Amino acid sequence: MEISLDQSISKIKVQSYQAGSITINGVSFTNSIAITNELIHPPINLENVNELELKLLKSLEFTSFEVILIGTGEKLQFPSWDLIEEAQCLGSPLEIMSTGAACRTFTVLADEGRKVLAILFP
Repeated sequence: MEISLDQSISKIKVQSYQAGSITINGVSFTNSIAITNELIHPPINLENVNELELKLLKSLEFTSFEVILIGTGEKLQFPSWDLIEEAQCLGSPLEIMSTGAACRTFTVLADEGRKVLAILFP
């Protein structure tokens, strides 16, 4: 799947996704990764979305974003309901979707200038 918009505001470009690999700004990532409009964070090295914890979200300052996308891989999976509830109570609901959908959504929102955080599991 190729992703492209001609006129982009975001410095971070998700260029392609296929199961097991995400290409961002010309670099392929095979580990889970967090990205924003401005920054590619170091790989977060979680095997699956069930390992996602509030501590990591807080270290990414997730409450400062308009949208928080969680791309769970090829298939839709959910993090713990406790994590979903904690994020909701802090005013930052998590948008859970497959990684392909999260990559497409990130591209559209970032190119609109929306402040978006995506945590992507290849």
